[in-house]
Amino acid sequence: MHKTSTKIKALLFWLLLFSIVAIVRAQEESSEKFEFKLLRQNDDVSFLKEKKDKSLYDKLKYTRLGDNSYVSFGGNYRGQYEYFTNEGFETGESDGWILNRLQLHADFRWKEKLQVYAEMNSSSVWSKENPNPVERDELAISQLFINYNIDKFSILIGRESPNYGSSRLIALREGPNVRRYFDNVKLKYQTNQIDFEAFLSYPVQIRPFGFDNKALDNGEVLWGSYNNLNLGNDIYNLDFYYIGQDRNFARYQQGIAEELRHTIGTRHFGTYDDLLYDVELVYQFGDFGGNSISAWTASLKAIYEFDLHGLDAEVGLKSEYISGDRNRSDNRLNTFNALYPRGAYFGRVAQFGPANLIDVHHEFGIKFNDFKLELDYVAFWRASVADGIYGASLNLDFEALNDNTFIGHQYGAVLNYEPSPFIVLEAETNIITPGEFLKQSELDNTLFHFVFTAEFKF
Repeated sequence: MHKTSTKIKALLFWLLLFSIVAIVRAQEESSEKFEFKLLRQNDDVSFLKEKKDKSLYDKLKYTRLGDNSYVSFGGNYRGQYEYFTNEGFETGESDGWILNRLQLHADFRWKEKLQVYAEMNSSSVWSKENPNPVERDELAISQLFINYNIDKFSILIGRESPNYGSSRLIALREGPNVRRYFDNVKLKYQTNQIDFEAFLSYPVQIRPFGFDNKALDNGEVLWGSYNNLNLGNDIYNLDFYYIGQDRNFARYQQGIAEELRHTIGTRHFGTYDDLLYDVELVYQFGDFGGNSISAWTASLKAIYEFDLHGLDAEVGLKSEYISGDRNRSDNRLNTFNALYPRGAYFGRVAQFGPANLIDVHHEFGIKFNDFKLELDYVAFWRASVADGIYGASLNLDFEALNDNTFIGHQYGAVLNYEPSPFIVLEAETNIITPGEFLKQSELDNTLFHFVFTAEFKF
């Protein structure tokens, strides 16, 4: 049975590969350059309206249905090979597996007033005995919504993948194999200078098989408003927001209880000459099992771009303070809750999440032709010795068993190759050497991680 299953998977893989080659050839017949967005509902293919001699691929991307109305089809496939040695810093055998994600969508537009968007997702994992919840969702409706525009207002109803601001608090979770889905209602007001959005959202609980995801009754609800002010230049961009979250089950070092948390924050970002900067401040308050919540975080990112012997290069510094609980018995919870952050917060190795953490992140990048090489180093400390370390999914992965604060060093490298808008190849590797906190917890083995990604968009 196992051999038969392996043969079927191999056959499906080669059929998919041949299909990709066929579509790439069809894409090459089009003289237009396509730009694919992270969220494909934001793709703009309206430039094909005036093109007379459309290729087969052009017709797939733009089928006219009337005056200023059309339907567009597309999708993407992402395959990854992932390899770990000493995952979790425990002595163990090396292990590798293959992750597959296929997304197909249809986008209907009517006279710049109405958008109906539908997307299906299939995420699978091969050769891994116990996949985690963000690796497997064999068949699901990942997005299905109606968005209607009335002058400067719009209302969206349905299922959507979210992505706000810097992706520190609400993000679609692009790094892992399964994206995040929300069932929500959104009201938006937009001008050249103001972008205001209010929302009521229910996160979808991911389950591994076909059409079995749990929605609307999983014990979590999210509401709030995310807004942006742009005064018409690159120097002054301001985000300001309020987010409320109520969930029945929350676990911290302090314990397990129902949580009602309110988040208020602001973000200032932009460019000044060759300097890109991003500063964000967030404060949280609320109730956790009858105890009050008081938590906060501050982050700073600065990237300087320069010419290095004719090549585009950049150096960057990022640092964050993310609060942890100071005292387990003071009737107050100080652990910051990052809500629904991007999955690969500190790279695809994803061993540490944004809670009870101080990090200093140095990076260097250089571009040459269609390649980009990035090198980075991150040092991690616990913000509070009374609190443990939380993983990328914000679960308590390492309890506070000693008073050491230094967690470890992370060294990383990413090589990206993007020969066209349709194809992206990327190799990433990370090494984490444990600090005294992990060593004193008997987790003293160096972790090695490698992932190769091949993504095709159409």
